Amino acid sequence: MAQSGQWQVRTVTDPQDAIGCAKPLVAADPVAYSVFSTVAGSLLSEPSRFADPRWYVVEDADGAVVLVAMHTPPHPLHLPTDVPGAMPSLAQHVVAAGDLLPGVNGPKNAAQDFADAYLPLTGRRIIGREGIGVYDLPVPAALPWPVGGEHVTADDSHTPLVASWVNAFLTETGDHASDAQATARRQIRAGNVSLWVVDGRPVAMCWASAPYGGVVRVSGVYTPRAERGHGYASAVVAAASRREQERGHSCMLYTQLANPTSNKIYRAIGYRHRGDDLRLTFGPR
Repeated sequence: MAQSGQWQVRTVTDPQDAIGCAKPLVAADPVAYSVFSTVAGSLLSEPSRFADPRWYVVEDADGAVVLVAMHTPPHPLHLPTDVPGAMPSLAQHVVAAGDLLPGVNGPKNAAQDFADAYLPLTGRRIIGREGIGVYDLPVPAALPWPVGGEHVTADDSHTPLVASWVNAFLTETGDHASDAQATARRQIRAGNVSLWVVDGRPVAMCWASAPYGGVVRVSGVYTPRAERGHGYASAVVAAASRREQERGHSCMLYTQLANPTSNKIYRAIGYRHRGDDLRLTFGPR
């Protein structure tokens, strides 16, 4: 355990321990802790999904847990929320633990403050910067324009198609660290993948995470280039969001701020901009 001023930081490597530490934080803000919850939860049933996952538990002077950061190599360090003043202590602990990070993502102030503390300790530098919009859905999802087709839940027969689309989606978003085939199988078997189908032909997809704290995260929104411009992505996201709302869940999602089209369609469906995250990629010395 590292201790610096009012902050204490310790490492846990058991997902069940991490979930226990973060339980009050998830209850207080399940949207912010959606990625943490889905990843840690998946590791309970699929412990080999990531090699050497670890969580950094930050406590205040009274011993209360105020942040649980997550690193699942080869992905960046994930900061669910910002705790002003705590990032230097977290950075010092990460460096002392010998954890060489490929980057960091989280609320923009938290990510920048962490990088400002971490980089001088390692001699590394920022080589990539991306803004991420955080949205929730406070109203019933609605498609504001007519789109032909229907909503279908993907089954095992769709696995090759969905895997190819997942691979294309990961390539477009720059997330080359994920296994497209494994992602497709996992999401289909959980019944989470939605397809928009026109005349029997799938033309767009998305999937929803398992619910934690009553919140699901819609992601993997993809339309092949030849099918774009017809509103299919809007239709499948609206349909998947309505389905989750009918199950009693709240919805959230992330967007790339550099993509004005996706931000526009999510707002049209009813999603509300909560704030911005920042994804920083670190390079060598």
